[in-house]
Amino acid sequence: MKATAGNQYLTLVRQGLRAEFVDKERLISPVLFALTMLVLFAFALGDLDQSLRIRIYLAETLLTAIFALQISFSRLFEPDRQDRVFDLLRTYPISYTALFLAKYTLVLILGSATLVPTMLFGAFLHQSATIQLFSWTVLGISLLALAGLGALGVLLSALTLKAQARQILYPLLYFPMTTPVLLAAVQSARLCLEVGLGSPELKSWLGLLAAFDTIYITLGVLLFTELMVES
Repeated sequence: MKATAGNQYLTLVRQGLRAEFVDKERLISPVLFALTMLVLFAFALGDLDQSLRIRIYLAETLLTAIFALQISFSRLFEPDRQDRVFDLLRTYPISYTALFLAKYTLVLILGSATLVPTMLFGAFLHQSATIQLFSWTVLGISLLALAGLGALGVLLSALTLKAQARQILYPLLYFPMTTPVLLAAVQSARLCLEVGLGSPELKSWLGLLAAFDTIYITLGVLLFTELMVES
């Protein structure tokens, strides 16, 4: 009986999570990298003025988390490539949209597992009696940024799958394209912490963030099948 796209998606997500938990280094290394960088930043910057704590916190946590997640994104298809999974997929009527969504879901899960501890630990390092750095609103904005960056990461991983210099090519493509998402996320989070949800600029930055999320997710869904067929 032919499996539906939904069943294929669920099966691929389960297999991906099982593979990640088997190779614990892939799961833990981004978190350790992010936490180590936050500690180094904290010692290097020392005691900060109250006016700088919010901006330093957002810059440190979001950028550190994104750099850490790039480690996971760049190796997203490495197990599949080594096991020649894509050669086998050509003999099985699988939905490449289901494969993209499964990889995307896996990225969101792993990304959240890195992003949340990074933001909590960063808030702990820079916390003061007068400023509440961590908030659920800021976490929601960060997860919204992760949604766009995750789709971009999956798409570029597929694009550079067969490239001989993929470890160099991937970051050269990835980091410039993350700029609008990171800029919108940092500005939105800063306005939430400094001004509040009533800021008139907040809607503009959130709109920009949502727009690029939509663009990257749509491009991923539309182009992933072509990239997989060509690979």
